[in-house]
Amino acid sequence: MLKKALGGSGLSLVLFLLFAAVRVTAQISPGAPPTDPFRLGGGLSGVVHAPDGQRLSRRVSVRLRSMEGDRVTTTDDKGNFTFSGVTKGDYVVIIDKEPAFEPYSENVSIQAASAPPYLNIRLRLKAEAKAETGVVNAELANVPPRALAFYQKAHELAKAGNGKAAIEQLHKAIAEYSDFMLAYNELGFQYLLLGELNKADESLAKARKLAPESATPLLTHGILLALMGKFDLAVTELQTALKQKDQSANGHLYLGQSLANLGRFPEAEVQLTRAIELGGDESKDAHRFLGGIYLQRGDREKAVAEFETYLKLAPKAKDAEQIRQVIRQNKPSRNQ
Repeated sequence: MLKKALGGSGLSLVLFLLFAAVRVTAQISPGAPPTDPFRLGGGLSGVVHAPDGQRLSRRVSVRLRSMEGDRVTTTDDKGNFTFSGVTKGDYVVIIDKEPAFEPYSENVSIQAASAPPYLNIRLRLKAEAKAETGVVNAELANVPPRALAFYQKAHELAKAGNGKAAIEQLHKAIAEYSDFMLAYNELGFQYLLLGELNKADESLAKARKLAPESATPLLTHGILLALMGKFDLAVTELQTALKQKDQSANGHLYLGQSLANLGRFPEAEVQLTRAIELGGDESKDAHRFLGGIYLQRGDREKAVAEFETYLKLAPKAKDAEQIRQVIRQNKPSRNQ
């Protein structure tokens, strides 16, 4: 029933949760607020922020390097840190043991006549992975390291086509961090790829509950609805998600497919064309649906061109012979 509803388009979706490459920056104000307790007694202190500007709510190690060696402290659950008994001299503040973040370092000079500066550090995510939109994924910033490691391992396994092993790693990530929205989202997607739609729906419901304002689980759930043949609901969710994540090729692809299945062909054409612009060859199913739209419109030449492109990109597709038959029936003969 599902394949019939979608015209045999299959599951072509490939989602990548990677980080955009950016450098760490820090702002050093000339003086901390007068009420700051860390400024008393020669303390060098500051606060660490996540990439989205929020205080980092998980603990990270901060090193203070000088000619005499390194000192290490840890932030609290509000991102605060302090080094007490800091004397005159030149120092380097370093955060470089976090797998999710670009290494941070900042030179700090403390003079005898001046109070130590108060550091406002804003971390940047590593360029180890790239979200589909190419935007920094700040939703990973506060994930504990062990949970993040399981999540990244799941991502590697998923890319290798081992969805079942990826699911095991995602369950471990969630066991480490029960509020891991992106792990629930990815879990839902992996179940979706395996055809376990009820489990996918359950996982995505948890993801949406954890982050009701996030477009990420809404987008994935919209795709699930499309695959379940619930096209009206899929259109509503995908349109809402794409207001935040307009660069999602797969979002436009499945929105276009849903609109086409509802007979809303002009709107579907716009979305499918956008999917191709964003996704290139990865959006091969868009050519199949565009071919159907042009054929329905009576534009056989454009329909044949789209079908031929689809076969070029997916020569071993399950519906390949069916599409070839449609091409033979509609391709103008040389005598015409």
